[in-house]
Amino acid sequence: MKTITPALIFLALLSAAAAAPGAHAQSPRKIRLALDVRGDNEGAVARVMADVRRELQSLADVELVAAEDATRMIRIVVAGGTGGSSFWAASTLVTERYDRETLMVLGIEDDDTANKMMSLQIVNDHQVVTGTDVSDVAKRLVAALNGGILTRLRR
Repeated sequence: MKTITPALIFLALLSAAAAAPGAHAQSPRKIRLALDVRGDNEGAVARVMADVRRELQSLADVELVAAEDATRMIRIVVAGGTGGSSFWAASTLVTERYDRETLMVLGIEDDDTANKMMSLQIVNDHQVVTGTDVSDVAKRLVAALNGGILTRLRR
């Protein structure tokens, strides 16, 4: 009996340590996004794409994935810099594609209606950012997304 008591105490301590918060800490849920940047000026599009990608990747809970693997997409249209102007603008739409589970929760059980809705992109957010430097526009755009739609998605 004397040897069983320490063994039971040891087992109780092990199970308490395993059940303690952080013992099996899960990594935070990642917000999976695809990025689509377009515009007339290929140089500006490439710079915005690189800058926005770098800024988004610096956010710990954001993961950039291919468009077919994401339910949310950030679509950016870059314009400006014509005729010697150094004025740039980026219009951003954040869209989301419904999945079957979400539609079931919404009460849409009909397969035809569900398939039509899953092929649509629903706009969740729209931002317009302007500036005189493309890199600054990209940084401000990601800051606006981080303070807006991404904050709402983190809840």
